[in-house]
Amino acid sequence: MTCMWNVVVQFVTVGGDESKLLQHVEPTLQILQNMDSKRDLRMCELQVRYSCLAAKGIVNLWLLKSSQQTSASVLPAVSAGGKKGKGKGKLTESAVNVDEANDYKRALVWLEQTRDTVVECYTVEEKLISVRIYSELLHIWVQYKTLLHQTIGKDFGVAMEVASLMEQCSWEEKDFELQVWTCLGGLAAKQEDYSLSEKCCRTAIDVKGYKKTRRTSTLLAEAWYLLGSALLADSITDSWPMLNTGLDALLNCTRYGIESDGHHLVIRAVRRFWNEVQPLLTSVDGRSSVSTQITHLLKSISSLRGRKLNGSEVSLEESDLDTHAGFLAVLLQLQADRGNWQQCLQEADDAAKYLTKPSHRLIVHRYRILACAKLGKLLSMDFVKYINDEKELSALWKMVAIATSDKLWQFNALQKAVSALRAPTSCWLKVDYIFDLVDWLQAEGFPVNTITQQLQWAISIVIDVQDETCSRQLDYLMRANALIASVHGFGTDQHRQHLLLAVGFATKLIKMSLKAATMTAPENMRVKAVKSTTVPHDSKSGAILQKKISEAIPSTTIEWAEFAISDDVLDVLDNSVLESSAISLETILNPRLSFDVLSSLIDSLQDVGLTPLCFPLLTLQQVLASRLIGLKPLSVFVSLKILKICQDLHLLKAADYWSEYVKLAGLTADTTASIKVAAATKHSLPELQEVMLMQMDVLTELNYYPMARQCLEAAASCGSGTTLMQERLLLKRARLALLEGIIPDAFGYLNAIPKTKKSKKFFAEYITVYADTLLAAGECSQAARAIADGIKALVAKHSGMEAQQLDILIATLSAKHACVIAQTAQHGDLTRTEISSLLHESTARLVKVGHVSNAFDVTRIHAKYLLHYRSNETSMHQAQLEARCLLEAACEVADGFLQEVFSVVKSNDVQIPAVLKAMQIKLDHCSLSLEMLEMWTKNFVKQSVEKSKKDLVQVILEEYTEREKPESVIEWNCLCRTLGDATLCNLLNIEKQMKHCTPALKSRLYLLLGKCKRLAYMKETPQEESSRATRAVQYSTGSQSEDLDCGSNAHKVPSMEKFKMVKQFIISQQLLIDASNHLQEACSIALDGKCLEIAAIAALDLFDLHYNYDEKLAGIYLALYQSCQASRVLYDTLQGSMKNAPTTTLLSTAMQVLLNTSSSGERTMPKLYSDELEQKHHAFRVLEVSSQPSLLLRDLPSNFTVIILQHSADRSYLYGGVLEKPSGGKAVGKQPAETSTQPIMCKVETDAKRLEALLSHARQLTEQLDKYLQQSAYHGQTFVMPDEISSLLLEYNELINATDTYLQPVISRLSKALPSVDAEQREEECVVLLADGYLLELPLEKLQAFDVYSSVSRDFSLQVLHHRLMSMRKDGRKGSGRSESQNKKKVDKKAGTKSAPGRAVAAGCLPVPLADVGYLADMHAECPTIADAMRTTLNHYHQYTANWEGFIGIAERPAAGAWEAVLADRKAFFYCGLEGLAAEVAPFKITQLALKECLLMILLDQGHTRESLLRTSRSHASSVDTVTLARMLTIAGVGCVTLNYLPASPAQNATHIQALMTELLENCRSAGQATQQLNLGMLVPDQTPDSPGQQGSGTAYRASACAAFICYGLPNLVLS
Repeated sequence: MTCMWNVVVQFVTVGGDESKLLQHVEPTLQILQNMDSKRDLRMCELQVRYSCLAAKGIVNLWLLKSSQQTSASVLPAVSAGGKKGKGKGKLTESAVNVDEANDYKRALVWLEQTRDTVVECYTVEEKLISVRIYSELLHIWVQYKTLLHQTIGKDFGVAMEVASLMEQCSWEEKDFELQVWTCLGGLAAKQEDYSLSEKCCRTAIDVKGYKKTRRTSTLLAEAWYLLGSALLADSITDSWPMLNTGLDALLNCTRYGIESDGHHLVIRAVRRFWNEVQPLLTSVDGRSSVSTQITHLLKSISSLRGRKLNGSEVSLEESDLDTHAGFLAVLLQLQADRGNWQQCLQEADDAAKYLTKPSHRLIVHRYRILACAKLGKLLSMDFVKYINDEKELSALWKMVAIATSDKLWQFNALQKAVSALRAPTSCWLKVDYIFDLVDWLQAEGFPVNTITQQLQWAISIVIDVQDETCSRQLDYLMRANALIASVHGFGTDQHRQHLLLAVGFATKLIKMSLKAATMTAPENMRVKAVKSTTVPHDSKSGAILQKKISEAIPSTTIEWAEFAISDDVLDVLDNSVLESSAISLETILNPRLSFDVLSSLIDSLQDVGLTPLCFPLLTLQQVLASRLIGLKPLSVFVSLKILKICQDLHLLKAADYWSEYVKLAGLTADTTASIKVAAATKHSLPELQEVMLMQMDVLTELNYYPMARQCLEAAASCGSGTTLMQERLLLKRARLALLEGIIPDAFGYLNAIPKTKKSKKFFAEYITVYADTLLAAGECSQAARAIADGIKALVAKHSGMEAQQLDILIATLSAKHACVIAQTAQHGDLTRTEISSLLHESTARLVKVGHVSNAFDVTRIHAKYLLHYRSNETSMHQAQLEARCLLEAACEVADGFLQEVFSVVKSNDVQIPAVLKAMQIKLDHCSLSLEMLEMWTKNFVKQSVEKSKKDLVQVILEEYTEREKPESVIEWNCLCRTLGDATLCNLLNIEKQMKHCTPALKSRLYLLLGKCKRLAYMKETPQEESSRATRAVQYSTGSQSEDLDCGSNAHKVPSMEKFKMVKQFIISQQLLIDASNHLQEACSIALDGKCLEIAAIAALDLFDLHYNYDEKLAGIYLALYQSCQASRVLYDTLQGSMKNAPTTTLLSTAMQVLLNTSSSGERTMPKLYSDELEQKHHAFRVLEVSSQPSLLLRDLPSNFTVIILQHSADRSYLYGGVLEKPSGGKAVGKQPAETSTQPIMCKVETDAKRLEALLSHARQLTEQLDKYLQQSAYHGQTFVMPDEISSLLLEYNELINATDTYLQPVISRLSKALPSVDAEQREEECVVLLADGYLLELPLEKLQAFDVYSSVSRDFSLQVLHHRLMSMRKDGRKGSGRSESQNKKKVDKKAGTKSAPGRAVAAGCLPVPLADVGYLADMHAECPTIADAMRTTLNHYHQYTANWEGFIGIAERPAAGAWEAVLADRKAFFYCGLEGLAAEVAPFKITQLALKECLLMILLDQGHTRESLLRTSRSHASSVDTVTLARMLTIAGVGCVTLNYLPASPAQNATHIQALMTELLENCRSAGQATQQLNLGMLVPDQTPDSPGQQGSGTAYRASACAAFICYGLPNLVLS
């Protein structure tokens, strides 16, 4: 082999062709590969040499051509302009043809096989061949790969292998070592192995002993360049030290490049340096950090000039000259940053001498002008050079204005910048400069007239453009008028005038664009081009009707609200070449600025009460955001804004459509993508962050707090930003935490905001949130003090726009301060007069700055304050006069405000929030007038009756003494005499203006009208009113005498008097009819609008009107009043349970919306969320109140006797009634014989203090009994009826007697209507007590009047009782609940069990399937008594309980997350345990459980043991009273709840288990019957129990008799 190689070498040396030897070389090479040459180093070297020879021989014919076409550059490409190339780029077509490629690939096969052999020889045998031999193979391999345009990946490792080989070599020729390491660095750079490239280049630079020649300088320059490129690579340039080292390497490259006369090396390094430092030049610190390096680079560039290369001077390309000028500009800017204006001027003059290109000189000349302006030197000669370039001249004047500090110079320079633009084509730029001038004038506080003149100048320039349809013209006119409106400020005529002009131009712009887009769209797209949520359909065929183009564009407020631009129209606006009348980037030059102007216009329209005009502007914002700005989250924000305005205007149909966009808010996929794009560009992150905060604000106003928090987190993910942005994020977090009720977190965020100087707007917002947080925490005095300190900090002398904005902030904070003081009674040293004056001043300030709607709010608070803080009747009269005067003045302002609004908004089909506030203030005025009139009328009726019983002399004496009363009382009486007609006239005028108002205002209007007519009726019939009042007094005293006959002694009246009496009777009856109609209308509207407070008041007034004439109808209204009050209480219970939930609990958005709405006012929400509540939350259906209460009784079983006991809101009256006997409806089973029961109603006066004492007695008894039971359990005692408990029993009996005495006036009256039952009907009749929340705390079932009935239950209202019954029927529970097959499957789950025998259901009862009953008993294994009693009972009644499923003891209790399934998936459920159910399941979880399948729930709890007390003390378990627990279970959907009235011992509960099971299972009694039997103490077995710890029969009997068991809901449920 060796000899053959020697011959081959001689042949090639003398000029032989390698291809001629190929026929001999390839077989030899094959033999070497088969010999496993990796084991012999000599053979491995021969294989490498033969492979190189074979490769050359294969491609020898095309080698020369290929070498000419091969690009040997391995450096990153740099464009002519100095811009860095973008990576690898795309491959051009191959340098070889198809035939040649096969030969190259064949050669590569030999090379790669040999390469693998060399690598294996080194890695396995640890034998290293000669580097010179192996480098030849690598060179040929790289050359062929390049010709074929095949990539050389990092994994091939050519450079790494050679480097590892070279590290073990000793170099005699240092020049060659330098060359090899530099080439290897270049090869590694081409492979993008920057770490290896850095290593090789550093090794090359560290080589010592080479000869300093031009060639070595070139190699060193190349090595320094490759080192800098490696350090500046994207993957390793995260830190400034690495970046600085890379830049220094490029600087050294220029130094060695100059030594080697390699100007191309210098220019290449300069270009790379310029590309890399571009991001640093945008900041002062970045420019300062590279200033020294730029200075050395400028010296290097200057040294190239004048040098000769190949006999000619070196010339720089145009892009290099631009780079040179850019470096000079950086140094000049650095001097400007440092304020060295003299040095900047000198360097600018020096730089101008070296720059030959005019454009470069102008760059430097700008800094010279800037320095001269700062130094105050003359500039007239400097501007002569730009006399022919007006745009450049204008820009220079603008720069001078920014640079100089003298206001006069600034003003003149800005004016000259505008005046320099004279050409017609520069008109738009001229207007932009005028806007900049206006911004400067506003910032400097120039007078309003000066600013307005400039804007009028801009308007005249825009109008002179001869194109009335130009969208750019409309855009500029909108912006100019918006600026004029903001300059004049709120509350001025100029503001309103120019605001409407700006809105008009914006509306015209969007209409014109839509028309242009639809005209340009193809014919088949025009129907799709403009879509609405209300698409017209043909009534017969159902096909979509095609609209004309003129009809497709909205014209009314409702059409604009339901209008949504389709993607087709947006595509036409985006892609088509339209006329100048359409919106595009060519016509709207600054879309984000136009968007912000539109936002300010929308806010202004809402403030001045012109909200309906916002919709066209919002549509225009949609186009700008989605197409011109191209920011998806911004478009979502506009959609949310439309949703908010639709809700404000009560356009619920449109709100349902736009509510779909709520799902697109927050941290969605589009938002995440936008954040990534913004993070890549870095300049748009603040804009996106601002958009997310805008989304958060709107979602907060919409009460979508979870979505608002997502937006806040998205904004935070955009980066911390500036210090102001960090503070804003903290303030937003604090506000959101406050709204969610997390007060500690709110304080934490507020305290984290630095106490530094802030902008006035941010400071006012901070003070507002801080004060609200203090109020929520109960720190009212600190809140008032904080607001007062904030006002003092804001009060300062300012002029111009800042003073106007300051007035608005001060007015807003002053109003809040006054309201806090008035509402929380935190007076301090202020008197009532001073507080009233403070409120009056706040109102005047708000009216002055144009915030009229906010002024109305303060006025209402002021009036309430005046009426609340009074000491006696005289001060009350004075307060009423002052409040009426205050409201009368507010009504005058409201009338003017309404006139202005209706003059612009012609449509009455929307409900404007500001208009509603104006209407509300007018209704407040009428309400106060009627309150005064009612007081006067009652006194008048009383005095009229008394006068009829007195002689003339006594009457004259009393009239004379009345003249000595205080002046306020006399004035009050004089005013009230004429108040009725005036108030009625005002109400009728308001009715004309309230065609389209909220249900709350409409119902309140009709309520006041009914009240006014009722007072007029009282005045016309004083005798009758007196007799009714007398009857109420008789009932309250318990007198059973007949009604007084006031006319018994009346003598015979003459005919004229009789005519007057008939006329008076007709008038009074008409007034009565009118009052009833108005109140019925008010009640109907209020119920439809969920305004339960107004509906309750109207229902009670209707009861007062009818209970003396039609007791059946009066009973319906009394039941309605109670239903409204009960629904409000249930709503408050739901709110309370959910607000006490942990902060980690996630609620649905719909539930969040429900919980953040008021129970007294109307609750309106988008249909999307109301549907979700109806489907997922049973509580929403429980809270509903029917608008047809007369239909509820028809569905109740006929064996129900419904009794109502209800207090008035102020507890001054107690209403009672027995409703008409139900007809039976669709009750299940055979109905009992009907008994005729006539409804009867009554109303008695009560003492609120007496009721409070009774409730206190009941609560104290419960607490004492529970305390005793806890002590007994803690000390291990059993419940054995010692002497200590006897006193509690006596107190319990006293409570029963006191309750009976308190209710006796009502019960005695109602007992006449109660059905008389015999022994046969006793088992069938069910008495249902519908009582208010106060009476439900008392033992009503123990009253003597109900002892004869076998079933006495209670409920919250007729509506709730009816809902329980109808829930069963809607779910198909007419038999055994589930179908027979389902019940059979349920029964067959346990093998070997038998189903319970068939049980007959009594007439009027509802069955509960025995096969679907669950139980939980003694889950913590803390009371064997209860566990044993439950097991004994289950075994004893095995034939009924065989299929029951449940848990007894700690080994069987369900996990924490399994409670819902245990409770919800049963038709009946028994809970026998210690403490209470709320100790096991948190209240917020109870109300969220879906228990509509649970018909019967029996709770035997409230007992204690030592272990249970220790457990609950450790877990801080919740404790709720029995009434609240019953409410929560009712909200969850339970049909009947049976539980202890008083705390019971475990022994008592064990006894109750046996007694209840006996009655429910053995005797087949209903839940109500079993409860009543237990209350009567009839079910205790007369034997000693087997369970340990229980007492004997006598003791157990007495213990059972002392306890009460109560039943809420349906009493006629029977286990069958």
